[in-house]
Amino acid sequence: MEFKHHHGGFPSHQPGGHVHFPQEQVVQHDSEIVICPEGDRTLGVHLGFLQHRHHYEVAFTIQDDLGEDVDIEPSLHARILEVMPSETEYPGHTVAVDLAAHKEKLMQEKITLRSRNDKNKAITLVLHARVLGRGKGTPALRNGIKCTGIDADEESEASDWMGFD
Repeated sequence: MEFKHHHGGFPSHQPGGHVHFPQEQVVQHDSEIVICPEGDRTLGVHLGFLQHRHHYEVAFTIQDDLGEDVDIEPSLHARILEVMPSETEYPGHTVAVDLAAHKEKLMQEKITLRSRNDKNKAITLVLHARVLGRGKGTPALRNGIKCTGIDADEESEASDWMGFD
């Protein structure tokens, strides 16, 4: 049996134990929202890096069997703006979410979409993000994510604190 060594799209091992991925694969992975199964009827939506106290509009498409009309179970920091049947060859929905990056480090917000025609059919979306604190840099946002606002910082001059008279 003979194996041929192939580098196209696969990582290569370098001396010192480091793994290097082809540049086009790194750029594509870093610039797209990644959606992957995380269990029975649960999808992980990996958003990459966001900034603390910023608000984002996040748009992505999922494959599902919920039918055209869905109900939404609310979430505290992730508010659904719109859910529409997707215009792809596969059944599913395009989802738009207003997300508040309310805490630093790892953030997870759950949203459940439930079929209006069959209440037993539901999909839980778990939004994952790494949230950078103040002074930790400005992340490059992935495709489908745009910043829509920034909460005023209590310690900045932009706050409405007038001080003591």
